[in-house]
Amino acid sequence: APARSAVGGGGDSFAALAWRTVALFPPPSVLAAREEGRVGLPRLAPASALRQPSAAAAQAAQAAGVSPPASPAVPQFPPYYETHYEEQLLDHFNGENVGTFRQRYLVNDTWFGGRSSPILFYCGAEGAGVPSIFEHSGYVLALAKELKALVVFGEMRFFGDSMPFGEDESFRPDPTHLGLLSVEQALADDASLILKMKERYDTPGSPVVALGGSLAGTLAYMLRQKYPHVVSMALASSAPILGYPDLTSPFGWYRVATHTYESQAPGCPAAVRRAFSTLLAAGAPQLSRAYNACTPIRPTQLPRVVGWLVATLTGSLAARAESAYPFARSPVVEACATVVAASGSLSAFAPLVVPHGSCFDVSRLEATGLAVRPGSLAARGRVGGPKTANKAWDYLACTEIVHPIAANNVSDMFPPQTWSVDALSAGCRREFHAAPRPAWMPRSMGMARGAAHLADATSHVIFTNGLLDPWSAQSVTQNVSSTLVAINIPDGSHHSDLGAPPNPDVSEADSPTLRAARAQQLAILKGWLEERAAPTVAVA
Repeated sequence: APARSAVGGGGDSFAALAWRTVALFPPPSVLAAREEGRVGLPRLAPASALRQPSAAAAQAAQAAGVSPPASPAVPQFPPYYETHYEEQLLDHFNGENVGTFRQRYLVNDTWFGGRSSPILFYCGAEGAGVPSIFEHSGYVLALAKELKALVVFGEMRFFGDSMPFGEDESFRPDPTHLGLLSVEQALADDASLILKMKERYDTPGSPVVALGGSLAGTLAYMLRQKYPHVVSMALASSAPILGYPDLTSPFGWYRVATHTYESQAPGCPAAVRRAFSTLLAAGAPQLSRAYNACTPIRPTQLPRVVGWLVATLTGSLAARAESAYPFARSPVVEACATVVAASGSLSAFAPLVVPHGSCFDVSRLEATGLAVRPGSLAARGRVGGPKTANKAWDYLACTEIVHPIAANNVSDMFPPQTWSVDALSAGCRREFHAAPRPAWMPRSMGMARGAAHLADATSHVIFTNGLLDPWSAQSVTQNVSSTLVAINIPDGSHHSDLGAPPNPDVSEADSPTLRAARAQQLAILKGWLEERAAPTVAVA
């Protein structure tokens, strides 16, 4: 079931913000709505938890022998940009469909050096809309200042204001409506927009750097791979391009999340394991008391309630690892303080699900046809965005963005959860009359033979990873060649380098490893741009 949390992440739009990629599975069940203080969908950490560490978090860190730095107020990057719209073909690959829609994009030309200066193109992705991505991507404009670049943030079709047929009609599950939402169509939108921007600014020779974080990072890599004559190089941050069956272990995502918990709050994974064991062994009366049920949980309801709690807590706890940087505002430490304080008690998880003063409304627990694991908008905290954003993301996860995510309780701290294409297909057919194609993206985008063979498909891509981020398990973390470079940030989380809700702008409080990663990125990009600008010598 979609777990609502305030964790951040990124190129996603907000938390979860990204995409992050999801695994869909047949429903445990879900509380339908929050109403008059009766708990429906859980809200885990308040947004303020990402800004100031609580006393409990500070105590937990101190007990672990860690002294977090004083937490400065989160800098709010000034969202200066101009908003424009570009007419795009509904279907770039069907000559008989001449219909169009308006794609929204944002422009900042503050530091643009004019003809031959580079263009930084941020690939739009999932979320409530491209402005929310811009507002926490302050490093992109800092990079533009260094490179004297034009900045363009494109919005992905079927998200934000870029709805081909309006809010409702766009999501009709048929080939001529929702079927037009695909990676290929989105890349064609971006390539077309880039070429039109070059015409508009009269800069035909400007090199283009595609960039983005999370799904946007994956799209940046794919845009470079698919349109090398349009895009000169790419910066793909927290981009799980290897997150497909047969290319990655399905247990990697939760393994990294568990490692992040242990590194930031030693002993916490053991406490989480104990809390899950206690929850799974609980009877209906005990669970009713521990979670302050609005009405007593009946024994016949117990399997459904426990299944929902396990799925919700697994997804939301793991998703917090995406926002583990900076440490001073890490929701991981906050959650661990809560769980460790009640270690061994059945109520250890209760504060994460039932806010103070509320009761757990079991009567509103309803079966759903589709449930979403980590990586979904909801599971990673896209709270408050339009419902259509969730639906568009779920459709992508049902067709082309197919990331295997499973738990085994051996390499991770979560109860075992299986993942299979068959289970995913069943839910996707019910919801969208569509089936996943897990082999298609790797075959068509050059990943099918794994990271070692990416040089056969493309060049000039920087892959940046925060090693606290669960998505690093499905990303390129080692150099492939001199022009396919991996930069790893040991204390970074989900696209911390480009900016994320917990660290939206470049700050003096940035860690030395983050500053070093950004300096390396800048040096590599400058070198590639200089090579491209160097005159070629004709050989007689």
